[in-house]
Amino acid sequence: MARLPYLDRDDLPENYRYLFDNLARASGRTGNLFRVLGHSPRLLHQFMRLGNDLRSHTKLDPVLRELAILTVGRLAQAPYEYVHHLAIGRRAGISEEQLAGLPVWERHPAFTEQQRAVMRYAEAITRDVRVSDEVFAAVRSLLDDEQMVELTLNIAYYNMVVRFLEPMQVELEETH
Repeated sequence: MARLPYLDRDDLPENYRYLFDNLARASGRTGNLFRVLGHSPRLLHQFMRLGNDLRSHTKLDPVLRELAILTVGRLAQAPYEYVHHLAIGRRAGISEEQLAGLPVWERHPAFTEQQRAVMRYAEAITRDVRVSDEVFAAVRSLLDDEQMVELTLNIAYYNMVVRFLEPMQVELEETH
């Protein structure tokens, strides 16, 4: 059970109800993450704006983005994040073989060197915050400056997400 109640649209102040309307329009429902974040509607709005930009308005290859996010979710042992991004990863083009190989990505043949470099980078940030020059250089050699910022911000954002989900004990929706 989540540590704060899940809010419904009508629980929000009237001037913020459009946030839940937008979420429901996109996916047919408002996810539990947003239903807890709704306790601070202004921050929910900013959270959604940044998340949307990171997912939808970058040059970063969506497969690389989702592999990085799945790495964060797996390492944080955050099932809500991980399960949601398995579905998003599939839509982005991650193969079933790759999804099955995520726990052993370092040695699984389904991943390219670029994908491994991105997952190694996501793992270093998630586990240690600081990244060795070697790990940074490997991913940097494959991405331009803008993509490096986008990748790093995605990893940082989803580290924030799992660090919200887990202390708040946000549960996976029943449809998953």
